[in-house]
Amino acid sequence: MQENNEKNIAKIEKIKQELESGFFGFWTKYLRVSILVLILLIVGGIFSLYMIPKESSPKVDIGYISITTIYQGVSPMDIDTLITDKIEKQIKDIDGIKKITSTSSVGVSNTVVEVKTGYKSKDVMSDIKSEVDKVSLPSSVEKPTVTEITNSSELLYFVYVFGDEKKFSKFDLIQKGKYLKNKLEASPSVSKVTLVPAGDYKINVLIDKSKLEQLGISLTEIASAIRANNKNTPIGNYNIGDLNYDFRFDGELTNVDDLKKVIVKSSGSSVLRLEDIATFDLAYNDKSENKYGNKQTNGNNFIQLQVDKSSIGVFTAAAETKPLIENLFKNDPELKGLSYSYSTDLSEYIIDDYKSLANTGLQTLFLVFVTILFFISFKESLIATLVLPLSFFVTFIFLYYAGYSLNFMTNFSLVLSLTIGIDTIIVIVEGASEKQKLGYDKKYAILLAIKEFNAPLISGTLTTLVVFLPMLSLPGVMGKFLTYIPLTVFSTLLAGLIIALTISSAVFMMFARGLNYYFREEEVEKNMTPEQKLFLDSQREGKFEMEHSKLGLKGRTLAGMGKMYYNYLEKTLKSKWKKKFIIWLPIVLTVLSLVFLSPLVGFKFYSGDDLGTINITITGKQGATEKSFQKYLPELEKTIGDTKDLKSYSLTTSGNKIKINVNVVKKDERTQEIEKTENEITSSLNFMVSHGFDVTVATQSNGPPGSGGVLGVKLVSTNASKLEELKKVSDDFEKFFKSLKGTKNVKNSSSDTPGQFVFKFDEAKLSQLGLTSNDMLGEIYPYVNGMEAGSIKSKFEDNNIVLKIKDFEDGFSPDDLLNIMVNTRAGKVRIGDVAAYNFTKSVSAVNRENNKISISVTSDIEEGYLPTDLQPQLDKFMQNYKYPEGISYEVGGENADNAELITAMISAFFLSLFMMFAILVVQFNSYKQPGLILFSVLLSVLGVNIGLYLTGTPYGMMFMIGFIALAGIVINDAIILVDRANRNLAKGLEPVYAIATAGQSRLQPILVTTITTVLGVWPMALQSPMWAGLGYTIMFGILAGSLLTIFCIPLIYHNIYLKQVEKRKGIFVKIFLFITWPIRKMFGLFTKKEKDPK
Repeated sequence: MQENNEKNIAKIEKIKQELESGFFGFWTKYLRVSILVLILLIVGGIFSLYMIPKESSPKVDIGYISITTIYQGVSPMDIDTLITDKIEKQIKDIDGIKKITSTSSVGVSNTVVEVKTGYKSKDVMSDIKSEVDKVSLPSSVEKPTVTEITNSSELLYFVYVFGDEKKFSKFDLIQKGKYLKNKLEASPSVSKVTLVPAGDYKINVLIDKSKLEQLGISLTEIASAIRANNKNTPIGNYNIGDLNYDFRFDGELTNVDDLKKVIVKSSGSSVLRLEDIATFDLAYNDKSENKYGNKQTNGNNFIQLQVDKSSIGVFTAAAETKPLIENLFKNDPELKGLSYSYSTDLSEYIIDDYKSLANTGLQTLFLVFVTILFFISFKESLIATLVLPLSFFVTFIFLYYAGYSLNFMTNFSLVLSLTIGIDTIIVIVEGASEKQKLGYDKKYAILLAIKEFNAPLISGTLTTLVVFLPMLSLPGVMGKFLTYIPLTVFSTLLAGLIIALTISSAVFMMFARGLNYYFREEEVEKNMTPEQKLFLDSQREGKFEMEHSKLGLKGRTLAGMGKMYYNYLEKTLKSKWKKKFIIWLPIVLTVLSLVFLSPLVGFKFYSGDDLGTINITITGKQGATEKSFQKYLPELEKTIGDTKDLKSYSLTTSGNKIKINVNVVKKDERTQEIEKTENEITSSLNFMVSHGFDVTVATQSNGPPGSGGVLGVKLVSTNASKLEELKKVSDDFEKFFKSLKGTKNVKNSSSDTPGQFVFKFDEAKLSQLGLTSNDMLGEIYPYVNGMEAGSIKSKFEDNNIVLKIKDFEDGFSPDDLLNIMVNTRAGKVRIGDVAAYNFTKSVSAVNRENNKISISVTSDIEEGYLPTDLQPQLDKFMQNYKYPEGISYEVGGENADNAELITAMISAFFLSLFMMFAILVVQFNSYKQPGLILFSVLLSVLGVNIGLYLTGTPYGMMFMIGFIALAGIVINDAIILVDRANRNLAKGLEPVYAIATAGQSRLQPILVTTITTVLGVWPMALQSPMWAGLGYTIMFGILAGSLLTIFCIPLIYHNIYLKQVEKRKGIFVKIFLFITWPIRKMFGLFTKKEKDPK
């Protein structure tokens, strides 16, 4: 007897040693080390969180390069021919270029190069610079500027400085702005301040044309006189006594009064000063009008300062600069009477982001805690809830030391990781809790749970990780932004897995309550080996057995659910027809949902969050100036000032456009949805439409880059001579867009200007005078555009002196040009005597894409419509339109712009499925069981379609990300269920019993993880339209997937087992054999040959 006891004790000790040894046992054996690692993890995470840069959006290599070339006063067609076309042809063969687009407008050629994925923008830009330098351009063209377009601005905030228009002119405000700019740039927290309007003012010398001609002097002579009287002349350095001194004549002009006294011409005692023939005006080149207002005030002029921070953090920079600004406006007499406000305050945006992140995270943790509490005890629920966020600390450490920042993409990914990673820790804690109820001490309960579940949890986490792996190489700008999702998810989920299998055991040992009772589970104990039963009995010593009848309501409910589920499985597994019906029902329903529900759900690539700003653009006829808007400004300001939920507005007139930015109050302060405010503004601006202006109103959102329209068409031609015909086709499409119900903000990338006057010299007449066209043009340009004649230093800048003809300031006609008298070597020549003009049509801009002439027509869509509602009508019009020869079309709009990304994400999903399948093949050494597990992914589409339809959420980019995440989540329960069934069968248990008990044992964990995941994602889905697609996809997908795991997976598993045992052929094999029967019969393939009885 004693010998048996010693043997039993030895067996028990051996089991204990096996559990406590190795990597997983280390963390309970050396508890102090575990506590030390836990403390280091928390301290390191908090330190990294404090130190890591915080940004609104991540810095990425956008992959765009701009080439800008200035050729003052030249028409778009000439710019296109002389500059743009040459540059495009020169750079088109550079390696790494994906697409070239360009716009040629009056005096400016702008070419934008999109870089292929996998190439560095700086390398491609270097090659472009080399090739552009080789292009032969007209001599008067400014050197092309090649720059990389980046999103790496250190923007801190914008400051609007405004004051009463009767007290502060635009000139006054710009001077005040420069004063404030200097003060702010003196702060070490500020790297740069950009003032808008920008530039230095000019001293315009407005000369009377008749006096100029009467006196017989030219602008060139006047400019020479000014320069001669505006310089300091050094004499040299000479010794006086023991020291050397500089000698110079001081002749530099110091102010406008000095300029007025400059002698232009003299004759004897008679002198002609500049003030005798000219008036003087100080003015900035910028002709725009800028108005600012809010609910309390309007009629204010304003300037804007963009404040960029130095290398310090956003919050530190804001905390140091805002008090400085407040003090200046409060105490500095230079700024007296002015007010200020902030816009696009990055510190506030980031704080709002983190508040949102924290609220979503806390709501998730609370809902998870409450859910787990229903299934297990308070302390175990608390352990699971507290261990969950520990993986965040690891991610903070990783992001900080890897040189990344915290931004809206990482914040989103953290919340996503929290909802995905819930399963891992819950499975461990719930498993340990169940072991405790069987009678194990808490130390061995957690170790047994880790031993039992580590393999399926590792494979489950790996399959979740691989679904995000292909997202590291998505194309385009949006693809680069999305890279932050897999990076963050990888580190968080991997950390969550390691923490669940290591430190969580120590936390469980420290905080879980010890039980002095146990429940006897006959079904579980029946499946134990003698050694396992012996160890369990030893663990039960000193504890009393609790009867199941004494369970509380919660315990009885859960036990009753388990029994009902076991009975369901036992009966269904034995019924061939019930089994077939339950297996095929979700398949049929999924197909029906794809056929009938999917078209109703529709597709919208991206539903962004509104940023609290409504952008209004009012466009007049091409060629119109700021003056054409003057009479409408008071009514416009009053109309915008009456906007509901208005915080502030800024209005800027420039050329033929008015741009108005309406800032509304924060979401929780609004009295109505911003869409309704947008509609009200649109209606209130109908008076501008009635006056012939085009009005577009759009709420600014944080969407991805695109063409600027949800719907669109691109009309192209390889021949520039087809531009006129191309324009007519674009006008037809513009009319169609406007007639299409549900569209708004229709835009045409090209439009007619009022026309152009084309002058031509009579070369024969010039030849008779011994002149050339260059002789004439050299004198004409200063008359029309002015001539620089040096500069005068003022308080903040050097101000150029510009000579202009006063008569041309208020307008300039073709006859004015013809009547100009030019001083030449042949004497005075009237332009009209050697030149004539005609009038022709012209376009405002010439657009190219990959050297093809193109015009785009785009539109947004009204609230309540989806792109898929209107796209079929547009497709039909595009296909049926009679295009002139040499003109074709391409589909535009956001779906077409992001087609490559959509295709890549679909490819990424199927690649992820293959990688998941490969991992499961390794784990189960089978093809059928991984196929069975992935079956739940495909059928979760049923739940997703129902969920999106019921919530009115369309398919889109966030749906795709959500479904990729769902694929990794939904299979975890199926992996553990199949693993448990395999173990039961390996013990030699009867198949139905083995599968039914496996299902029963996993029912509670599946319910726990499903409900916690659904409730965890719920706050995200409700947070905004941006996250709704992702949230509802995971919520309804996991519900459907879990139901399939509970009710279908055991039945299909049983079928697979029976086919293996009975060597029966599956339905797909039967279909294959049926189709190939004639071939097999012909060639005798796959047929058994009887042995010859002889």
